[in-house]
Amino acid sequence: MKVCIKGAAEDVKLADIQEVCVDVNRILLSTDGSEPSIAATEYAIIMAKTFGATLKAIFVDTGYEQLEYPEEALDEHVYEGVHPSVKGLIIAKTMAERNGVEYEIEVVKGGVAKRIVSTGIEWDADMIVMGDTGRTGLKRIALGSVSEAVVKGSPIPVLVVKAD
Repeated sequence: MKVCIKGAAEDVKLADIQEVCVDVNRILLSTDGSEPSIAATEYAIIMAKTFGATLKAIFVDTGYEQLEYPEEALDEHVYEGVHPSVKGLIIAKTMAERNGVEYEIEVVKGGVAKRIVSTGIEWDADMIVMGDTGRTGLKRIALGSVSEAVVKGSPIPVLVVKAD
């Protein structure tokens, strides 16, 4: 990612401010099939389409549930029997295809916040997009505990999307 001006407000000279420029080539989307993550998927697709970026949608499998993993192509009748968390990946795949966005999907294993950040770093993402709360139901005043941990632990910019 290319950022034009760095520094705290007191360090920025008004004469140095030019056209805003940022290159976003890779967007990492974390989805768990919850309403906030579906809202985040819409934002990630809009941003990928706008920037011409590649989207990588991931679901972090903690190993607590047995999941059926998404196949390369799923029919509507197969979709109905799939775990909600994996449905988030299928929704991301379908939105990307219908909007002409280059994408990949992946199920990763491990601790949720840690794996989101590490996947973003390993994949060289320019941005991470995720919902404000997820299927765990763990909530804090402002953000879900996972989104809060990602925001605090990520060297990559994070967009946290609130569901309506």
